[in-house]
Amino acid sequence: MSSKIRILAIAPYASMEPLLVKLAEEYPNIDLTVTVGDLKKGVEIAQNNFHANYDVIISRGGTAKLIQQSVSLPVIEITTSAYDILRTLKLSGAGTGKVAVVGFSNITEELLSLKEMLPYKIDVFTIDSTEEAVSVLQQLKNDDYHAILCDMITYTTARGLGMNAFLITSGIESIRDTFNTVVLCCSNYNHLRDENHFLRQLIQGLDTRTVVFTREGKLFYSTLTEDDTVILDILHAEINDVPATGKRRFVFKQNNLLYSIQAQRIFLDKLEYVAFYFTTTKTPLTGNKCGISYFNYKEVEKIYFNSIYSIIDSIAHLDNIINQVNQNNYPVIISGEVGTGKEQIAKALYLRSSMKNQPFIQIDCDLLSDKIWDYLLNHHNSPLYGAGNTIFFKNVNALSEQQQKQLLIAITDTEICKRSRVIFSCISNSEGTLDSNAMAFVNHLHCFIITLPALRNDPSRIDSIVNLYLNRLNIDMAKQILGVSPDAMEMLRNFDWPFNYTQLSRVMRNLVIMGAGPYIRSDDVQEALNKERTVTAASLHAKNSTKPLDLSRPLREINKEIAAMVLEAQNGNQSKAAESLGISRTTLWRLIKSQ
Repeated sequence: MSSKIRILAIAPYASMEPLLVKLAEEYPNIDLTVTVGDLKKGVEIAQNNFHANYDVIISRGGTAKLIQQSVSLPVIEITTSAYDILRTLKLSGAGTGKVAVVGFSNITEELLSLKEMLPYKIDVFTIDSTEEAVSVLQQLKNDDYHAILCDMITYTTARGLGMNAFLITSGIESIRDTFNTVVLCCSNYNHLRDENHFLRQLIQGLDTRTVVFTREGKLFYSTLTEDDTVILDILHAEINDVPATGKRRFVFKQNNLLYSIQAQRIFLDKLEYVAFYFTTTKTPLTGNKCGISYFNYKEVEKIYFNSIYSIIDSIAHLDNIINQVNQNNYPVIISGEVGTGKEQIAKALYLRSSMKNQPFIQIDCDLLSDKIWDYLLNHHNSPLYGAGNTIFFKNVNALSEQQQKQLLIAITDTEICKRSRVIFSCISNSEGTLDSNAMAFVNHLHCFIITLPALRNDPSRIDSIVNLYLNRLNIDMAKQILGVSPDAMEMLRNFDWPFNYTQLSRVMRNLVIMGAGPYIRSDDVQEALNKERTVTAASLHAKNSTKPLDLSRPLREINKEIAAMVLEAQNGNQSKAAESLGISRTTLWRLIKSQ
């Protein structure tokens, strides 16, 4: 039997995982397993692994407190140090507006001892539950707080309310303290651990997988692996339909797998449990549906809330429009330049609609092959013949003119708009004008039009967008960048952003990846934006010309052609063309006139 201390680490956010793994290398007497899960998922991971071969669980903040209430194994909490809090305070811009710290006591108690020494006012709110967080955060939103500093539980809730939320991450020092505590406190759980491990091996030896809930719906036992936990919510929703006596059998399809499920109620010592036993088999595929994707509510929610469009809360100005349009599930067409967030608005419409418990079907019009196009229009399993779904046609103007006419006829003939919610997106020019083909959808289907503004239309938002997204990138990449230097921020503010949020996201990711110091510098921004200008020129060429750029010619000829393309794309405006290329108007004129 191994003498190592076996630790199950449940990190509430992904960037904590590499820090845990790195520090564990310093402790030869520790055998560490790391999983990622916050709140409910974190508790489920702990309960799923309760019978596994672990001595102790470590986690952080509110997730650790919830796990302590759910399992009998010792749970050691990763602390939050003063430095962790001060680092996040610096990034949040504390001192420029009203700032509040909202979290469980492990975070707020540390700040209460610091706040008297800080040069600006910070309000501190201690919570004991997720429900309490919603109430506190809603009040803070009404009181126009500039920023909210929080742990993962309140970070997720604040993001959902559209607030500027900054997650207080745990640094290396805090995690090292936790490992030291584990080594000191871990004691005589060997007998219970070995017995649970033996029983788990007996059950897992069966072909059938098992999930057991209490009568109240709490997970009691599971033989699922971490990759299988998507089925837990499905089974949980079936608890009330399991009869008091006898067994219930049903099937469920998910991700090309067929689940054959048997459920029954079991009584033990006057306690009632609901047990599910199931096997899985692969369903026969009808062909690769490239360009047609199916998502459930949780999948769409995850994609949306991880997007830059959600992180920076660019949807706030559309809240009223979305709520009004969703009252009757009208067909909608979302227009805007490339990268303005059309796909995310479509997902937001779905997440707030009455059809959110039905599938979200995304059809990427620029990915459809001839075979899939025929399937879409003519097959009886096509989304056009379903009901109760939300169907999103992404980039409908990527279809040929003939295909757009065929699609409009098919939508009209199948009357899909009466049975399902239909949403289109299309790329418009900088003025938001739709072409005649897109207008045909609007006029024939009576679509409601949502036009998304370009990022350049409001450069004053760049500062807030950059800081919010930088906070998220610090979380995702385990970085500790404190901010952007003033001159670097001025460069970002003055850039044209022809590809909008998509381009800004790419630039910020590259800057964070390459950043070596506490601040993003102007030299790095200048280099990144120069690369973007080159990419933009090449993209404009690919968009406006079917003839490839001949790179075998002299450099002066290549430069002249690129300059001419950019000038054409800017409708002859030499100032904008020169700015896009990062050169002066005089240099642009010389390039155009060169022989």
